[in-house]
Amino acid sequence: MNRLEGKVVVVTGGAGGIGKAAGKLFVNEGADVLLVDLDEDALKSACNEIGSNTVSYCVADVTSSSDNEKMINLAEERYGGVDVLLANAGVEGDVASIVDYDENRFNQVMAVNVKGPFLGLKA
Repeated sequence: MNRLEGKVVVVTGGAGGIGKAAGKLFVNEGADVLLVDLDEDALKSACNEIGSNTVSYCVADVTSSSDNEKMINLAEERYGGVDVLLANAGVEGDVASIVDYDENRFNQVMAVNVKGPFLGLKA
C-alpha cells in the first residue's frame, strides 16, 4: 500500500528503535522520510537498514531552536514540505525521590521530552 505517497514525514529520535521502526513503516506506506537524531553513525545505519531512496537523515538536537529550524528547512528543501512531525525523541528520567533527583538531569528530561516537541512544531 502507498497510503502516504507524496507525504513528507520528519521523525525525531529516528536512529533509535521506535523512531527507526516508525520511519520504516512510513517509507513502506510511500512517504518520504527524514530521520533526525544526534548520532550520525546510527542515522546512517538506520537509513541503510530501511534501504530506500525515500529516506534521508539530519543530525540535530531537538532542544535547540536553530536545529529544529534546520531539520524542517532541510525537509522542505529535499521533499517540498512537511506533512507529519513524529516528535519521537525522548529520554528517560531517573527513578529517584524528588529530594534525591538531580536538577540537571530533570532539566535534560524536560528539554528533550517537552521543549523538543514544542520547538519542532513551532519550526
